[in-house]
Amino acid sequence: MLMSYKKHHLGKSVEEDSFSLIAIHTSIEDFQLAYFINQSCATQFKRDHNLYSSHLKRNVNGMVWENSWDEETYWHLFPNKFVDKKKSSQQPNLLFEENYFIEQYILPEFKQVKYFIKKPEDTTDSLFIKKIQELPEVQIAYSIAEKAIKSTKNIIFD
Repeated sequence: MLMSYKKHHLGKSVEEDSFSLIAIHTSIEDFQLAYFINQSCATQFKRDHNLYSSHLKRNVNGMVWENSWDEETYWHLFPNKFVDKKKSSQQPNLLFEENYFIEQYILPEFKQVKYFIKKPEDTTDSLFIKKIQELPEVQIAYSIAEKAIKSTKNIIFD
């Protein structure tokens, strides 16, 4: 009796539920922005140094709000820019080995944006954005369409 077998391979894929991304232009520091948003929007963003982006292979310094009504829902407030420290030994033209710094972006297609809020997608975005826009320290805040984001893997935090 001859039996045939069919092999199935399961690929590892990272998928995430739909999310909203809000861009914020301001000149203040992240802790100040979190404070003002917490005051006006009834959020509770707290510092979390463990926003790890597996695609970037690095920690992102940001703020997290774990909603009390849904313990699996997290909102992330994070800067777009980060500084990477490199050694000059990676640069063959330099005489001495020194450290140098390179500015990089989490979402390079939005270099002009200073901060982002990533939250689960829902219908309250317009009210939330309006409250952020009313803050005197914020120049502008707006929603970014998910299809406009080219590097979505960079903002999947473990």
